[in-house]
Order: sequence, then C-alpha cells, then structure tokens
Amino acid sequence: MNSFFFGGKRQNPFRLFRLLLHFPNFVKLTWRLFVDERVPVYRKAILILAELLAVVFAVAYLVNPLDFDFIPIFGRIDDLLIGAFVILVPSAWLFIRLCPEPIVREHVERISRGE
Repeated sequence: MNSFFFGGKRQNPFRLFRLLLHFPNFVKLTWRLFVDERVPVYRKAILILAELLAVVFAVAYLVNPLDFDFIPIFGRIDDLLIGAFVILVPSAWLFIRLCPEPIVREHVERISRGE
C-alpha cells in the first residue's frame, strides 16, 4: 500500500474497489480480534490509542476540510471515504498486523466461511 501512495510500482487500478468490497470483513476481523481473549491487552491498547489519534485528526479535518467537490462522484462521498480510510483503516491494519498470526488466520477462515 505504501507504493500506492508514495509512488513506486504501479498498482492494479481496481485495488480501491477491492478494498471497498472487503471493508466490511476488515471491520469484522478487527472487532473479532479485539474481543478475543487470546489477544494481549497491550495490543488492544495500541488500537485504542491509534483510534484516539485518528479522532483528533478527524476533528482537525472537520475544522479545515479538504473537499474534492470538483471530482464528479468522489466529491459527494469524500468525507465518508476519508473517515473510513483515514480514521479506521490505518489503526486497524496495525492492530491486525500485531496480533498473533494463528489467531488472525483462524478468524479470517471463520469470516470466509460465514461464521
């Protein structure tokens, strides 16, 4: 994802669409890991602290927003996308990466089976 934002190798043009398509499962995985007792409390604290920092960013955005109203469809949903991807995704991604891999795999398999 870093090369997507910071240059480098060209990414698949449908990457954003795939991210939007899997966003509900990403949220579900984050929640399941957060309530799982096998995940250490200090790793859950990282998620909470990162989310608090994101809320501070969101308040700053509300005070001085970057509007993309000049882009036809994106201008209508830019606040929603910025809220979802800037507030939730980075901290949840970090939290998932720091969780024990076998537990993450277990939850991913359960979500893919529809449990």
